[in-house]
Amino acid sequence: MHTSISLTSFSHYSVFEAWCKLILKQYDGVIEAMSSLFSFIRHRYDKIKGDTVHSHPKESDFRQKLKKELYEYNQVLHHGFPTKPSALAYDPSLQLLAIATKHGALRVYGAPDVEFCSTHESEETVTQLLFIPGEGRLVSLTCDNVLHLWEINSDDFNSTLEEKKTFDEFTSDGSKPKAISVISIFDKKLLLGTEDGDVHLLNLHSFKITDQVISQDVIMQNVPEDCKVVSTGSVEALQAHPTNKDKFLIGYDRGLIVLWDLKENKADVTFNASQQLESLCWNRNGKEFLSSHSDGSYVHWVVDDGNQPKEECIPYGPFPCKAISKIDWKTAEGDNEPFMIFSGGMARGSYGDKFTVSVIQGEKHVTFDFTSRVLDYTVLCKADEEPTDPGLEAGSIRDIPHSIIVLLEEEIVAIDLLSNGWPPFRLPYGNSIHASAITASSHVSNVPESLWKKIIDAGNQLFSSYSKREWPIRGGEKQETRKSRDILLTGHEDGSVKFWNVSSVSMELMYKVNTASYFEEGFTESDGDVSDDADGIREPTEDEEPFRKIGHFDPYTDDPRLGVQRIFLCPVSDILVVAGTAGQVIVLQMEREQRELDIKVSKVNLVGDRDNFVWKGHNSLTVVSGDVRYNQGFQPQCILQMSPPAACTALSVHTEWQLLSAGTAHGFCLFDFCQRRSISATCTLSATETSATDDSSMSRRKSFKKSLRESFRRLRRRRSMGKTKKESGASNRLQEMKSDDGQRAISSPKMQAGRKLAPPTIEEDMPHAERAIEERGASGDGSQCSMVRCLQFADTYLTATVHSPSLLAGTNAGKVYIFSIVLPAYDKRDQEDVTARLSKEITLRHQAPVIGLSIIDGTYYPLPLALEVQNGRAKAPDMSGNHKLLVISEEQFKLFAMPTLKPEDKWKLTAHEGSRTRKVATCTFRSRSDEQYNEMNIACMTNMGQLSVYTIKGLRRQMNIDAINKIDINGIASCILASTGEGFYLSSSSEYARFSLSAAKVVKPACKLTLKDGLRTPEGTPQIIIENYDETHPTSRDSVVSRGELSAADMSLRSADMTQDEVVDYAHEEPELSPAAAAASASVAADDASNICNASETAGQTSDQLTNHHSPVAEEPVASSTLHSHNEAHSTVTTATVEVSP
Repeated sequence: MHTSISLTSFSHYSVFEAWCKLILKQYDGVIEAMSSLFSFIRHRYDKIKGDTVHSHPKESDFRQKLKKELYEYNQVLHHGFPTKPSALAYDPSLQLLAIATKHGALRVYGAPDVEFCSTHESEETVTQLLFIPGEGRLVSLTCDNVLHLWEINSDDFNSTLEEKKTFDEFTSDGSKPKAISVISIFDKKLLLGTEDGDVHLLNLHSFKITDQVISQDVIMQNVPEDCKVVSTGSVEALQAHPTNKDKFLIGYDRGLIVLWDLKENKADVTFNASQQLESLCWNRNGKEFLSSHSDGSYVHWVVDDGNQPKEECIPYGPFPCKAISKIDWKTAEGDNEPFMIFSGGMARGSYGDKFTVSVIQGEKHVTFDFTSRVLDYTVLCKADEEPTDPGLEAGSIRDIPHSIIVLLEEEIVAIDLLSNGWPPFRLPYGNSIHASAITASSHVSNVPESLWKKIIDAGNQLFSSYSKREWPIRGGEKQETRKSRDILLTGHEDGSVKFWNVSSVSMELMYKVNTASYFEEGFTESDGDVSDDADGIREPTEDEEPFRKIGHFDPYTDDPRLGVQRIFLCPVSDILVVAGTAGQVIVLQMEREQRELDIKVSKVNLVGDRDNFVWKGHNSLTVVSGDVRYNQGFQPQCILQMSPPAACTALSVHTEWQLLSAGTAHGFCLFDFCQRRSISATCTLSATETSATDDSSMSRRKSFKKSLRESFRRLRRRRSMGKTKKESGASNRLQEMKSDDGQRAISSPKMQAGRKLAPPTIEEDMPHAERAIEERGASGDGSQCSMVRCLQFADTYLTATVHSPSLLAGTNAGKVYIFSIVLPAYDKRDQEDVTARLSKEITLRHQAPVIGLSIIDGTYYPLPLALEVQNGRAKAPDMSGNHKLLVISEEQFKLFAMPTLKPEDKWKLTAHEGSRTRKVATCTFRSRSDEQYNEMNIACMTNMGQLSVYTIKGLRRQMNIDAINKIDINGIASCILASTGEGFYLSSSSEYARFSLSAAKVVKPACKLTLKDGLRTPEGTPQIIIENYDETHPTSRDSVVSRGELSAADMSLRSADMTQDEVVDYAHEEPELSPAAAAASASVAADDASNICNASETAGQTSDQLTNHHSPVAEEPVASSTLHSHNEAHSTVTTATVEVSP
């Protein structure tokens, strides 16, 4: 074989090496000669590469240091309600509340912004939790019968929660381990009650068991004959005496109660109840106590009266009742009646399905009715929190209860006992964010102070029925940190939108909009947004007393069409836009005063007059007619109803132009909410897709024939693949395969047969073989291909000389539509019509779904919102030209020059790594040491749970980290990437995990609790892979590459290496390009690739076509390879919106 090879044909040595390896497979005799050639070429390549690298060593070193100042991954916070709680504890001395979960998580809360978090290493369920009062320590019991001692330790700046000791050697006579049934604090010891009826004492200092054992046999020897039983059962309750440190109550499962004197080691008094015991509680005077039982009764015992109960009561009798699982008896201030507080005890037949906590004080009786199961509660009393006067006798001190904290399966509820009506508190943390399932979310940063105050005022009015007292838990001390004003908006299945303050560690509910009240399906007879139970409180009627509904958790919705799919908030114009499941788009304006409004509806048909289309889904919602009074806050201005009423999949709003665009699976529309009229509607359904949408139930015969045909095709492909594998002999070698379109492609035998392979470009002929990309097109799901994924307004160059308003739309089929918009003069905006027409169209080569679009100015910064610039909140963009279009699909990032739409740079994610982009945003990264320096980069989340950051100029990766488990589909789908470099994702249905990619923007607990013992060593951070490169090339051949992949320099395409996507230009004002010129231009990019293909016989000629009907061909752009640095601070306010699968 004679082959003429020009070394200049290869832009990289690796291309030549790949070609030679293919030759070696067939010609083993030339191995020695080719090895010498390899050595020569590698020497020359290394020399050239080394010369280039060492030409800028200082820039490379500077860049590496700069990246450490800009990028750092941190995940230190959880917002919301702890998932699957299992235990509750409260330290009245330090005023700290602790919650443990079934996954071993431990959360300690104090005053707002004071939080300490940790997790049991075993991740076992925590069954019981106790504070050691005043010591900043707590003990947890896990379901594997292990006790854990935790401490909150402090340094000069912060405090942390750490595990210090464990006790897991609790055995009986060296044989079978004893099961601990209950634990209780007694002086400086821990009482351990077991299931076999014994009580052991644990020394809290050494965390070792003592020799003192109160066995069941000893108990039975000390009780009177009339109280003796065959078996006492397990220890059910242990309660220390409030005035005598030597005594405590022991309650057994079968009703026996013993007051034990530890000093004398004997039973002081014995009590015998006739029903199974559930709990015990003392009166503070130490002379009386209560016991609650399984039949819904409680018994009043007097210590001096012995075994004779003073009173037996069944509060909800006489019919059979459920057990009272816990009871508390608290004395009130002055001559007021004492409080009787208990959970459960409801009549089985009538109210057995209710979850309740009852509060009784004299004639006042309220039964708080919750929507999820009561796990535990604690009563907060002034006597326990405030220093005791030494001159007072212990028995004369009053409890004075002021609050109740109730832990439920799905939320926390705090009740104020000092205010009239016993209203609930507003929670500063631990909020039930999943009160209705989250379906959408959005983050807004740097909110103006004016809007911030308006939202707070509206929220205060909305939640006016809540307690006016401050949050009753005030433990710990928060460190003063600079706060920004950040809001997280969550859309819910019931049509509500909630505003959460995420400026700091705590996440507090600020305000709530109920869009369901705008429609007859969700309307209630109330003042606009505020329904009777909008704030979680509903006063009982006479027939419902003493029950009072309380709490937010309500997972059920009457109509799924009310669900929120997209949210947009403009913090400058005070405009909120909410799009829903039934094609409804609602425009709201913040108002200070109450108003009566008659909402008008504008309808737009996205499919037009297509004869074959028949919508078989749900109907649209019916808007409430007539004047309706709306309270202070966001009030509806107009409603857009799209037809067919499918769920909104994309939303973009430009508040200065007063335009919005919304998309569904059928198309998208442009709407003028100033004049309340539709401007244009574009259907994205093709003819075949229309047919498929029309007749989703295909005939059995047609479906069966199609299925058989596809099955035989797959079978032939598998056989062909097996034959190829057999001939090759080695599955790890590269081999040539014929793709479906007749082109040659390099593939691996392990790749799935039947996939359509793209013809290689120069970048693709690298040592790392590209993954095959699945074929897309009309054969897929029609509704998915036509779905609109992203919309974006921009003022950019659609012609070479003039910039104008435009709308960009991306679909699931890999299409990008660009519309030019003509706006009337400002003084005639409400009189003359806005017009729009299709100007350009792009079809991506692999037809990957387009999930992000952005116009980049000449300084490689995304165009800011116009109102941001006008209000001095963002730097004016570069409008002198050189704009670029950034198209982000699931598989690639690509930059196009405007207005020619010629490709400049590309990052191929799927082809090289096998992952797909799921979430993307442009973020500002500031230097942690110099606030004036910042960069605007691309942050993305992949379907593998990886977080990455890329530069806009050159599309080079800066960092890559495994952040979310790849099997956590809900977490990845719910991820929000904020403009500040932060992010949120649902670690569970009830809790957001917060992370940061920015070294300068990290919100983490900064709180302190002064303690005597120890310091906690900060936990290590995950290893972050930062790729090593400078402005042109890697600094050495050993530069770090994430996960063994190609380097950033290798994976950033240059213009000569581009596979050109199909571009259609509809701009009629420009001259039409001749066919000859178009053909000449299309062949330029393929010349170099053609030379390589002819030499190596391994790749097909690049065959993409550029169709530009109405614009001249521009010169081939030169791709940038240097990282842009910008010294001007851009404090833009942007939103990141994400849909969450319900």
